[in-house]
Amino acid sequence: MIETNSDLTEENLHKTVKNIVVERYTRLERLNHWIHVFIMLLFFFTGLELFSNTYFVGTEYFTQIFHFALGGTIACWYLFFYMYFIFKYKKAKEIFPTYRDFRELIIILLCTIKILPSSQYPQHAYYIIEEKRYGLKFHPAQKLLTLTNLIAIFIIGSTGIVMSESLFPGYLPSLFTALFTLIVAPLELLTIDLQIVHRLVYLYFLLTTFVHFLLAILPRNRNRLVGMITGKEKISIS
Repeated sequence: MIETNSDLTEENLHKTVKNIVVERYTRLERLNHWIHVFIMLLFFFTGLELFSNTYFVGTEYFTQIFHFALGGTIACWYLFFYMYFIFKYKKAKEIFPTYRDFRELIIILLCTIKILPSSQYPQHAYYIIEEKRYGLKFHPAQKLLTLTNLIAIFIIGSTGIVMSESLFPGYLPSLFTALFTLIVAPLELLTIDLQIVHRLVYLYFLLTTFVHFLLAILPRNRNRLVGMITGKEKISIS
């Protein structure tokens, strides 16, 4: 078994004796990722249109319906299918942050700003030579992001459903809208504008997606990005 980290030290590079090309992501994983990217881009774009009240494609009514449908698609994926696979493959315990994860986050930060050497960066991806497959563990930041994303989807979905009912009365089943109205009732009691909450969560998703994009195009992560496109990644073994 070998640990892989695209941020190799010069010492490790000198020890390298050969490179091998391995499968990093399966076709299903890549298909899921890029469909998710496409849906999120459409979701952001239609949200921006509604926020700016400027419609480049279709009318306001069309954009509202389309935006709602995209939001429902993302919510169903995260809250149902994603969680189904997490429990099916017994990964549930791995998505909850532990004390060790927070400690590793500090080490990762110190490695990123070059206070600690990159050799101390905690490994979360390793290639098992004997089995010819990758073993992947959830990154501490990925754990935090997964949980905050689930919370954010719940909030943005609840506020979105309540707001859509005011725009399109009777469009959704009354029991469905009543349930989500009850969920956001504390916000209304505190006279917090649901649109502001909805837009703040939208900005959260926009920010995290932008950071994800920036990290993906960093030189040390480009092999991983190529792997998400082709499925293959070149790694060094010594």
